[in-house]
Amino acid sequence: MSDLEAFDMAGSPVKVGSNVLYIATGTRGTVTEIMSDEDGTWALVDKTNLYYKTEVLKTIKRTDEKELTEKQFTLDEVNQVLEKQKEFVPTEMDHSNVESGG
Repeated sequence: MSDLEAFDMAGSPVKVGSNVLYIATGTRGTVTEIMSDEDGTWALVDKTNLYYKTEVLKTIKRTDEKELTEKQFTLDEVNQVLEKQKEFVPTEMDHSNVESGG
């Protein structure tokens, strides 16, 4: 039933092969099937193997997908981040406000 007319949240057409984004979770994938029932029009997304109502999806271009890549940091960059974090860490512990239950 891939010849159904389906539209995303912006009114753009959704077809088998469309790249889509489910904004609520950030899930991205490709539509592999479109079906319709009494509750609406649904698109099967390959990444999750779940059906989503097409009006909660957003069609995206493949170039919009960000691949996770490894990032390398220099020793200086790591030291800078650690120095910034030290500003938020108390340097001396104080037990004057600790109470024991009883």
